Amino acid sequence: MVLNLSKSLWGKLQTGFSFILTMNSLPSRATHFFLLVAALGAFDPLGAAEEELFQVPIRIHLIDDLSMSKKGVEMTNWITAEVIQDTVMPELNRIWSKARIEWTLRGVGTEATRSNGREETVEYVLNATRDSQGKADPERVKKLRGIFKTELADPNAVNIYVIPYLGGTSQGVASPNRKRVVIGQWTDKPSHGLRPPERCLLVEPGEFQQGSFSRTLGHELGHILGLPHPAKGTPPFGRLMGGSQPGNELTHDEISVARQGASNLIAEFKQP
Repeated sequence: MVLNLSKSLWGKLQTGFSFILTMNSLPSRATHFFLLVAALGAFDPLGAAEEELFQVPIRIHLIDDLSMSKKGVEMTNWITAEVIQDTVMPELNRIWSKARIEWTLRGVGTEATRSNGREETVEYVLNATRDSQGKADPERVKKLRGIFKTELADPNAVNIYVIPYLGGTSQGVASPNRKRVVIGQWTDKPSHGLRPPERCLLVEPGEFQQGSFSRTLGHELGHILGLPHPAKGTPPFGRLMGGSQPGNELTHDEISVARQGASNLIAEFKQP
């Protein structure tokens, strides 16, 4: 395990060890006691209180002209700018607070798609399925990219496109190289496609049960920061990036990788 010591933490260690050197005249047990107290007082595994807060900008594009119908359910855009600001953003940042990463909203806009190829794309997405390995169809994203007005994308933010439904028991997908996320507002993922799609939860209080829009967005942004899916069965369980038992947790290594990814994005977005 590698520890990154901040200047403040290193100063605490130096102070603690200097104090210990003055304790030579004390009995052995007393010296050991003060050694333990000094070390614990200076040691912070993640340096959470000392870590710089990385603020990464995002922009939300609410696609409002895609009407999708599956198993008798008419799916349209129902998430609003107010919902994003008042409900989704606080939960998203609560999830990522343990990594000292904050997502800052540069704006929420309502947009239409290109008419050319729209009907064919909707039909393809509605019929998309997973392969025998459980992987979602990557062609969906390519086809959606063709009807999004990507010229409206913010070059200094991660762009998030919110559509009614993503197909194939999926709810979100990330394109790290393009710094883009596509996420659905309706989902049949909890039922593994056995039941009709339904409006997703915005947040899920308490332990992970079926997932939510905010948690899915947090997961996909993890991919943007460079985090992969862990292998199923890999401990610990209850992880944001997946595994056997999904949840909202991040490992020490994931936090380290994500913070480096956030730092890189911030530096890139500052470029003219």
